[in-house]
Amino acid sequence: MSISVYLVRHGEAAESWDQALDPGLSEKGMVQAREMAARLNKEIAPTRLYSSPLNRTQETALPLAELWQKKAIITPELSEVPSAGLDLGNRRAWLTKVMAGKWTQQSEQLQGWRSAILDFTRQQKSDAVFVTHFVVINAIISAIEERDDVVVFRPNHCSITKIQVSGDAMSIIEKGQEAVTVVK
Repeated sequence: MSISVYLVRHGEAAESWDQALDPGLSEKGMVQAREMAARLNKEIAPTRLYSSPLNRTQETALPLAELWQKKAIITPELSEVPSAGLDLGNRRAWLTKVMAGKWTQQSEQLQGWRSAILDFTRQQKSDAVFVTHFVVINAIISAIEERDDVVVFRPNHCSITKIQVSGDAMSIIEKGQEAVTVVK
């Protein structure tokens, strides 16, 4: 049995990565979230809707949850790349280094974080929408493409990437819109 998983990157955040730990969406991000919700609502029937615990992903999921009259399931497996212990001033440089690297070069913590994402994705038993983050989507896509690069794809805010999951096997159906992304 194969299922479809829709990977949605959150909308534009109100503050940059080195200014706030958990910002919500900007006005533009809210518009992006509503547009994404309208598109998915036309393309697929209501299904499981998962969100990272962070504000910007929950706010991105909200318009779709309202259209489907259901709450997003908050799951830590879709959380942003863990940077606990880093002060805001060092986060940008740290993330830039991670994103330029290879998965096999990352700490055990980051490799375990990626494994948890992949396990969660492979364990899905029905179609699902994941509202999540740039590096989470890359963790999944790089595994499917069997690439060691941390960044293999630059999903735009509120882009929708569709993958197919069949047991342990995953494949890309359609990549979402790409954009030039800088860590803010």
